[in-house]
Amino acid sequence: MVFWPLVRVAHCEFKMFVEGVTLQEGLASVRSLPSADLNMTSAKAASVDWTTGKCVNPVRNQGQCGSCWAFSAVSAAESAHCIVTRELLDLSEQQVTSCSTNGGSVGCRGGWPFAAITYTTQGMCLEKDYPYTSGKTSQTGTCTNTCTKKKLKIGAAYQVAGEAALDTILNTQPVSVLVEAGNSAWMNYRSGVITQCPGSPSDHAVIAVGYDGTTYKIRNSWGTSWGEAGYIRLKRGVKGLGMCNVAEVVSFPQISKPNPKPTVHPGCATCSECYFASARKCLNYDKDDCAYYNKNYGLFWCGK
Repeated sequence: MVFWPLVRVAHCEFKMFVEGVTLQEGLASVRSLPSADLNMTSAKAASVDWTTGKCVNPVRNQGQCGSCWAFSAVSAAESAHCIVTRELLDLSEQQVTSCSTNGGSVGCRGGWPFAAITYTTQGMCLEKDYPYTSGKTSQTGTCTNTCTKKKLKIGAAYQVAGEAALDTILNTQPVSVLVEAGNSAWMNYRSGVITQCPGSPSDHAVIAVGYDGTTYKIRNSWGTSWGEAGYIRLKRGVKGLGMCNVAEVVSFPQISKPNPKPTVHPGCATCSECYFASARKCLNYDKDDCAYYNKNYGLFWCGK
């Protein structure tokens, strides 16, 4: 079985995905994203596997199109929406590939999952209404707005870095990650744990769906004939960027919370400013800032 065409797409995908924009320049814009304020000391499960639940769709195949960024972003959005609503949607990767130009993304020539996650918050078509064709044609396709878009129950895109942060957010939801995949380790992968990568820049976007004591479980977009039925395991506990850069750029949509009811909330008895319920913290924000961050974080005003 030959995997080279798939790896060839991955290898070139982030090398120069738009004229004059290099990976390093693109990563600079990634690092300007809002960073999630995670509680790194919170208790974490010994192992996590989102594929055993009902909020991860079957493995996809991006085919002969450098659209891994779209597949990664759509998968993250699908799972986040499902976690909130218990409704697993099959969203259109073609819509993102053809229509999302956020951050300089250019369809089959590559793009950025964090920018695509932001795009998905504006409303998404279902796969059945806007089916994926770029994998066969190698063409980005013309954006169309004829399908009915569904508003997802997700918030803005955020990013974190490092294995500790990756572990923390994986306890909440699957996440988009950039990896170094244009190499023989990935090209020839059939099963087992990847314990070594060449050390080149990231060139592919995938979804991290879990971990155990020694590995991360990654969902690829090269079909089920590749790897472990479309999945790959990377060694966990590696310093720096993680194995194959898996912890370098971790992007995900904020999970939306219901708007607070106009009643006295737990915590207001001791908080006279802005209360962050999920963290049980009283924040030194004024009323306007508290209202601004309410939608994505569930903050509410306890002052007069």
